[in-house]
Amino acid sequence: MTSTTDNNSENSKNQSDDTKHTLGHLKGELLSLKRNRILEEATILFFDQGYAGTTIDAIAKRLQVTKPFIYSYFKNKEAILAAVCETGVNESLEVLQKALSTDGSYRDIFIQTLWQVGNVVIKRQACIVTYLREIKKLNPQDGQRILLKRHEFDHNIAKLINCGASAGEFELSAHEMDVIWIGGLITWLPVWFSLNGTLSQHDVLLSFVSAGLKLIGAEKMSELEKNKITKQ
Repeated sequence: MTSTTDNNSENSKNQSDDTKHTLGHLKGELLSLKRNRILEEATILFFDQGYAGTTIDAIAKRLQVTKPFIYSYFKNKEAILAAVCETGVNESLEVLQKALSTDGSYRDIFIQTLWQVGNVVIKRQACIVTYLREIKKLNPQDGQRILLKRHEFDHNIAKLINCGASAGEFELSAHEMDVIWIGGLITWLPVWFSLNGTLSQHDVLLSFVSAGLKLIGAEKMSELEKNKITKQ
């Protein structure tokens, strides 16, 4: 009898723990969703009106919430700006790290990386433009943290190029200027692309990847390679 009671008690405890874990997970997702909604609306305002022209009141009005609601997620407007600026860098790093872990030649990985990073940059166009335009408005600590992530991205790109050069897939090793030029290409992507422009996202990305290959002395993309990356 005691054994049965103990088992029932243990089962109840496990069910209670599972319920708490599920509720905690759902709460975390809800908090993340609300935080992301604030960033989405703030990004639009920063992009359209600039950092100086955007107020917490304006962000709250777009979301139809109160200012205290905004402050429950971000301590001030400066913190919102930092989160917006960091979005594109974080997602680009994630794409790069995922690409580096895949199988294939260094050339394949390089092409895949540029294509996917390019997609992120265009998707996060407003975040990237806001960062470039408002970088001096960032808190020094936030600015330094984002800069270190950009350096990490550059370092990994350089490592990929050097491995490809050692394997005979690229003609050039990655000198500091090569990485800077590739970074420059990435920076200009959100400027080149416009939803109302004459070039489609597909065309802009193909030009971007082709320019990256040219910088490292690699052969032009074949039609097979173009078809492969556009189907990703």
